[in-house]
Amino acid sequence: MKPLFLVRLFLDLVAASLLLGAMAYYWSGNALHEMMGTAMFLLLVAHNIFNRRWYGTITKGRGAARGIITKTVNLSLLASMLTLLVTSVIISQSVFSFLPLNSTFTARQVHVAVAYVVLLITAVHLGMHWTLIMGIVRARLGIQGPSLLRTSVLRGLAATIAAAGVYALFEEGVVSKLLMQLSMEFPSFSTLPFLANHIAIVGLFACLAHYGYTLFGRRLQRRT
Repeated sequence: MKPLFLVRLFLDLVAASLLLGAMAYYWSGNALHEMMGTAMFLLLVAHNIFNRRWYGTITKGRGAARGIITKTVNLSLLASMLTLLVTSVIISQSVFSFLPLNSTFTARQVHVAVAYVVLLITAVHLGMHWTLIMGIVRARLGIQGPSLLRTSVLRGLAATIAAAGVYALFEEGVVSKLLMQLSMEFPSFSTLPFLANHIAIVGLFACLAHYGYTLFGRRLQRRT
């Protein structure tokens, strides 16, 4: 496995971690929140540079259902990231405060809503590539051959995280935030519960995407 690929994977992991960290606004404060967000966007620029050849495949393979799904998810993530960047600049109080822009309550609501859209699409993106990631992990750890026990333990862990993710969706009032509604639900302002809840939400949508994508691929194979 090429070292450059591992570096790219590590940078993607750092970007995802910065996204989670930036969402913990009540822990980080505004200045650190904006610096983490800025660093995340710089890493995403690097990610797109590394994967620039993918853009040349957008108009190819139009009949491949799995390819269409992948392209739709990737382009949706790109669009939501750009929206997040624009709203970040508009409401900035630190990094981009020198720009003559006026922040509004609506812009802040859109920023929060889009941040959760980015989180969920990132989780789906992760789930769709989970087989590749697990293959890399197995190769690095020298794991060869299937294991019923290992598979059972990992699936049990995935089910537990997914169940926690369902609870976290309500605990953090995610639906209200996506709809830009004022909610009577109080999110967890303590850092560890907040991060644990959001990791569980990522796990839930990654599991749904992974198993859904896998089952969909198997159905296509049976038809052919």
